[in-house]
Parts: sequence; structure tokens; C-alpha cells
Amino acid sequence: MIAWSEAPTAIVTREPEAPATTRETPSGRLAWLFWALPAVVAAALGAWRLTVPALWADELATWGAVRLSWGQLRELTGNVDIVLAPYYAAMKAYASIAGTSTVALRLPAVLAMIGTTVLTTALGRRLGGPFAGLFAGLIFALLPVTSRYGQEARSYSFAMFAAALAVLLLIRLLERPTVLRAAAYAGALVLAGLSHPLSTMLMLVAHLIAVACRRSWRAVAYWVPAAVLGGLPALVLTALGTRQRGQLSWIKVLTVDLAQLIPERIFMSGAVAGIVLGLAVLGVRASTDAASLAAAGFAPILLLFAAGLVEPIWNARYVLIALPALAALAAAAAMRFGPRSTTVVVLLLALVGWPYQLSARGPAGHSEDSKMIAAVITPLYRPGDVAIFADTHPSIPWAARDIYERYLPSPRPPDVLRTEPQRTDGHFLATECPAAACLGTPARIWVIRVDYTTDPFADMAPAKRKLLTDHYKQVRRWQYTLLTITLLERRPEPRTTR
Repeated sequence: MIAWSEAPTAIVTREPEAPATTRETPSGRLAWLFWALPAVVAAALGAWRLTVPALWADELATWGAVRLSWGQLRELTGNVDIVLAPYYAAMKAYASIAGTSTVALRLPAVLAMIGTTVLTTALGRRLGGPFAGLFAGLIFALLPVTSRYGQEARSYSFAMFAAALAVLLLIRLLERPTVLRAAAYAGALVLAGLSHPLSTMLMLVAHLIAVACRRSWRAVAYWVPAAVLGGLPALVLTALGTRQRGQLSWIKVLTVDLAQLIPERIFMSGAVAGIVLGLAVLGVRASTDAASLAAAGFAPILLLFAAGLVEPIWNARYVLIALPALAALAAAAAMRFGPRSTTVVVLLLALVGWPYQLSARGPAGHSEDSKMIAAVITPLYRPGDVAIFADTHPSIPWAARDIYERYLPSPRPPDVLRTEPQRTDGHFLATECPAAACLGTPARIWVIRVDYTTDPFADMAPAKRKLLTDHYKQVRRWQYTLLTITLLERRPEPRTTR
């Protein structure tokens, strides 16, 4: 039986002080640079080609949600995406001022990721002083996945910011438990829970491990109420979200083949993952700070991995909260070899990650080449053309209409079957007239999809499919990343004989 006491045991004693050349505070002229340089790098990468990648399905969901009335948004989140209700509400309030341009929608994520970089710098300083902080911030800022989700109009960058803040405040709470520090930590948990509830639940388990390693009843006495109160929003939203499992129906149980891709999926590069994870393992040491960061960095990944083996829940985006802690551990490990060696590591990460930085900033950098719809349809559009869409899709059934509405300017083929717009009746998909009765007899039809099937009529209701296959033939097809456009022409009517 383990005896707990107020005094930390050997497992949580701090490591011997690093050499003065690495831990001493830089001169006044350089001190600000150690904080500013990682943030500037994150800002530059966040702003670089911010508008080039088209909004993909999840970002289009954000765009669609913020254009609803408050009543429609409340009705929508009551049926789907309740876990994102706080994010949608915040973005709707923001968009009412900033608008819904690509820059406006992605700018909050850029700013949140810059803030996360600053917090990662602070975490590195806790482990190894100013130089370790500098390199922790640079490592985090240079990860391809950091700037990828720093340019995403979703809540992941806010969850990462809240996670980095929470672990920093946890370290301070364990160092000297006070009511004020416990309240600050609880506030960070509230922010995390409102950003991404599932990630927050994983984070709370990681923090429990860190508190257990501390072996202090005083720390437990302050942490437990702070964790319960701060984690309440995440718990409530997670419980409500379990009633809307349809939004996760596309996720599969992990297999051996999928498990092998986990590091690459998290970091967007297998080589980058190997470097950071390898150094992070070496950065684990028997100190309170290192134990807290090790729990925050590795526990969420391992917990969701274990759950994903039996339940369809694994998604690399859900463990992005681990990256700030992993970057801090990696920097602390590299700093044992000195600033010059650590500089080489940072440059190597930048070099290895460069192709992925470029790829993420291409037109299809966010997994969907949405803008190509205008390049295809606009030059070939004829008055009288109409557009139609599939009725279902395994994961992103709303995306095709959103692409059509955002990226295809007027004049454009009318969405002839739609009777009610998407999301306005509490569901993502638009309402269509039954059995395609309002189609009429157009000479040409544009079928817009977000998959790669060669069958333009796939996933359509039987009556709708029969009407189209009986009277129309495929004459041309264009395929891009998560965008397939097919042009149909009406078959000649058979001649009748007297």
C-alpha cells in the first residue's frame, strides 16, 4: 500500500539544475525575443496562404451554422452537433461583426494557435529554462499539423490552447495549491470543455494521473473540486452528444493497419512524428513538471487508442491537445545536448515538415477541392440547366450543397429540388420535394457530389434515382479531391408509331 504524504517523494523531485548557459535568464534585449520568436513563426505560418485551401466539409458546417438565426441554431444543435454548440454560438456572434469570408472564419483559429505557441513556450521554460522554452515554442509552431489546424474554421485550436493553459495551471497548482490557482485551473477546464468535450475528458484523466504521481493529499484536496467544477461543461456536453452518435457513424473501430498510421495522422508526417515522439519519451523525468507534461502528452493518445480498439471513436483530431506537452518534453530532451544541437533538431523538423506545409496550403489542402466547382460549371452553364444532389453520404452529406452555395456564383443552375434550405429545420440536409416531382424536364442536369463514385445516381432515393436513370444519360464527369461533378443530358423521347 502506498503511503501518501504532504512532502513529495523521489518521483517528483526536480532534476539537478541544468548548466547555467542554458537555464540562466537572457539579457533584457534578448528576453523578449525568447517569447516573441515562436509566436512570430506561428503567426507567419498561420497567415501564409490562409485563403488558398478551400473550406472543407467541417469548415462549411461552421459557415452554414453561423448564418442561421439564433432560433435555427438552437434547433439544429438540439438534433446534431450539440458538442459544438458553444463554438458555433461564439463564431456566430463573431461573424456578425467580422463576416463569413475565409479570412474571417479562419482568423480566430490562427490567433488561438499563436496563443497556444506562447503557452508551449511557457511549458518549455518550466522544464528547462528560457532556451528550452524557446525551442519548445519553435518545435510546436513548426509542426505541419499546428499550422494546418491553425487555419481551420473549427474548434480544435481553441481546445489545444485550453489544454496547454490547463496543464500549465495544473503544474502551478501542484507546486503550491491555493484557492486562486485552483479557480484558474477550473476556468481553463471550462474553456477546454466548451471547445471540445471529448478531448477535455481525456485531458482530465491525464491530469488525474499527474496528480496521483504528486502523492500529496493537499494537492488532491484542491484539484478534485476544481476538476469536478471545471469539467462539468465537458461532462454535460459529452453526455448530450452520446444521443447524437450519428455524426460519428463514419468512424471505424481501429484495426492493425489503421493503428500503424496513428503517428502520421496526428503529426501529418511520419518522420516528424518519429522525431518529436522519440525526443518526448527521452524528456520524461522524475520531476513534478515532467510527470505532468508526460501525462498530458501521452495519456490522451493512449486512452483514445485503447478505446478505439473496441469502440468506433478514434480520430487523430481528438488528441491534438497532447501536442503542446509533447513539444515541451521534446525540447527539454534536446536541450540536454545543448542549444546548438537543439537548433539542428528544430531545423531538421522544419526541413522534414516542409513538403507537408506546402501540401496543406494547396487548393485541396484541407481535403476538399471545393473551388473547382466554379471552374467546371460556370463556363459550360446554359440557361435551363439545373443542379441536383445525392440524398445521403457516409459522413458529410451536407458538403455538396454547401460547396454549391459558397463557391458557385450566379448565374448558376438552380437547386431545383430543394424546398427548404439546409439546417433551417433542425437537420443538416435540405428538404426536397417528394420523389423529385418538381424536377420538370430540363435538358441538362448537373449532379454535384463529394465522393469518387462513377455512378452519379448512387445514394439517391429510389423514386428519384429511377426518374433520372430512365430519362437522363451521363455525358461527362469531372473528379477532384472530394468533389465529383457529372453532367447529364435528357435522353431523346422514343418516337411513337401510329
